[in-house]
Amino acid sequence: MPHPPSRRRNLRLFTLAASSALIWSCSSDQDPVAPGNTAGASPGGGATASSAGATSASAGLGAGGGAAGQAGNGASSSTAGAASAGATNGGAGANAGAAAGGTTGAAGTSGGSGAGPSTALLTNRAGSIPVGIENVNDSPLKSGEYRALLRFVPDTTIEIDRFYFGFKLRGASCWDNGNAGYGAGDGGTLHASLVNIAPETGLPSAEIASETVNGCVRHEEAAALVGSDPVMVWVNTTATLEAGKLYALIVGNTHEAPATNFFSFNMPLADTELAGPHARNELDSSAPGGILGLDPREHVAWSKDSGKTWSYGSLNGQYRSYMNDHDTAHPATRMPQYGFRLKSGKTLAVQPYYAYSTDCSGCAVTYANARYARSFSELGGFTASGTDVGQLTIKNEATGEHASCSPAQGYGFRKCTLAAPLTVAVGQSYTVSCTGSVEVMELDNPQRLLFPSVGTTSGELRAFQAKPASGTDAKDLPNLWAGPLSANFPAATDH
Repeated sequence: MPHPPSRRRNLRLFTLAASSALIWSCSSDQDPVAPGNTAGASPGGGATASSAGATSASAGLGAGGGAAGQAGNGASSSTAGAASAGATNGGAGANAGAAAGGTTGAAGTSGGSGAGPSTALLTNRAGSIPVGIENVNDSPLKSGEYRALLRFVPDTTIEIDRFYFGFKLRGASCWDNGNAGYGAGDGGTLHASLVNIAPETGLPSAEIASETVNGCVRHEEAAALVGSDPVMVWVNTTATLEAGKLYALIVGNTHEAPATNFFSFNMPLADTELAGPHARNELDSSAPGGILGLDPREHVAWSKDSGKTWSYGSLNGQYRSYMNDHDTAHPATRMPQYGFRLKSGKTLAVQPYYAYSTDCSGCAVTYANARYARSFSELGGFTASGTDVGQLTIKNEATGEHASCSPAQGYGFRKCTLAAPLTVAVGQSYTVSCTGSVEVMELDNPQRLLFPSVGTTSGELRAFQAKPASGTDAKDLPNLWAGPLSANFPAATDH
């Protein structure tokens, strides 16, 4: 049965040694190479629920409705390292290198009138807005046939020994025994497999590494590390992950009595329609509409038959979820929340945020120390309640230049166009503020301790509240952004 998300804030302070800056988009702030951004792309339709539904990436289509308007987009999301795997784009005016599987800097092939740069990025996060979640919900692993899948793609080649993900077992013997439905009994048997993804289908293939551990044992290990009940745990999966290659973590409960001994896979919620490519088995790295700073091919999926078939979008959990818990006009989809521990011992957060249906009014978020120069022409704010986001303002903190616009009132991603673009140079910081109300993404104390460089001026995710809204922490993020491209990730125009 559905269990409403519980807000359990952990406000005790603990001290961890500071990690050196880790950059997810590049191994250093080196000159980026260009992704393909093909004109004419249109996001596909809703969720699919079939293991056979994926169309080939070589045809330029994502399962469940891909980017059918992309003529000649022949990119494959295959294994990184193939220098000759640059994408070919035959459409006039298209940018070459749509989703090549080569290493950073590897030459792609171009075709068609007006083709852009001939090199290709391995992932595409620049056009993905950095926010977009409203709540968090669980998927209890109450059956031995249930599987949760989190698909991801690294920007750079990394060596890891841990994979972090959302997890909860309140109600099990180790946390508030019997008083909640997120867990039961001894917490079940967590079995997690790190697997390759077949680039032609987007489906799991060979296993790379795995771990099996009792749910309460892992909960207690995580609680000892963060000093409180965790909202994320890890599995020990030592592996080298190649840049640009699709992978997945598959989580199941292999306990002999899973119905009475289980844990929950716990993920943040986005509106399924607004989640765009993340609500389907998308294979095109240049698909538009990404959120949370994710590559459009990243998603969460669910299986009720031990992985024989997979469900996406609104179907990607043990029960259906909705915005604001009960708004059936706005079905929700569970979104990736994950990070790594590198073999060096440092942690790297990719998407560490939850949300708890919290709004803030008259709030602001600062995006610090831009990695890439940007000319912002639009501002946005996300509301799941339909309240007015009010006037949106962007300010370049280095120059003092500022500009404002006002979106139309309504539910969802409310965007407006500036009268004139505002520019931000590499290293400069900018603040986006609202006079109305927007949703807040939250970084609970356990996430802040696991990923201490998030929300700093030199970390992998450089956004924070200089003046925290009432009831929030400085590292909680109001759903405000500037676009169309993020200053945190490279795009086709960055050289």
